[in-house]
Amino acid sequence: MPGARSQGYRPFLVLEKLVASGDIELAPETDKPVTPPRKLSPSLSDEEAFEAGMEGVRPLGWSETPLSHPVPFEIPKRSCDEAEALTELAAFVDGRGEMDPFATGEGIEGASSRRGRLYLPRLKRGDFSVQDHLDLHGLDLVEAKEALERFLRRARHVGHSCVRVVHGRGTHSVSEPSLMKRELTRWLSSRRLSRTVVAFASARWNDGGSGAVYVLLYGKWRPPR
Repeated sequence: MPGARSQGYRPFLVLEKLVASGDIELAPETDKPVTPPRKLSPSLSDEEAFEAGMEGVRPLGWSETPLSHPVPFEIPKRSCDEAEALTELAAFVDGRGEMDPFATGEGIEGASSRRGRLYLPRLKRGDFSVQDHLDLHGLDLVEAKEALERFLRRARHVGHSCVRVVHGRGTHSVSEPSLMKRELTRWLSSRRLSRTVVAFASARWNDGGSGAVYVLLYGKWRPPR
């Protein structure tokens, strides 16, 4: 910024403060003319040339009080995000870890109302016990939609509050979510199922991860208002 005072390293500022406080005494001024530098013989050794060059030099009269150096500080180390990610990935490959589908951008979620959204954090954590499940593998979209509606109606009729629907990860779709997952999201968010579905969210890894979804249902219980 133009006109701003430099905040860089300024060693002479410390020296100026020490002189002003009297901690350092400078050599007294003198009217003695400065002797012009003399020419040294090229035959002198380094030690002889140094002694000849320092002839007549007077000490500055430094105080015996040691200089007060700034208190050193440690720069906090940044956590190595890449190393942590590799550690989690290695644990996941070995079957010891759990990959959050929402952290990887593969998770889906939704609710039929504003109150229903209040249940999403608990649903994603797996707080509700899964009482039944439906597997949509091998079905086309028409068959899957019909099977889903029958399954949810029956689950609600018997009083289930939470079920799991397995839709698959769409391994043949590289650049975008699987068609079944996209359509399932649309079905569960539709007005047709709004009186049956409270909320839905991708399951935890041990329940299918991004290839399955928890569905919270209206049943014999209803979410508190």
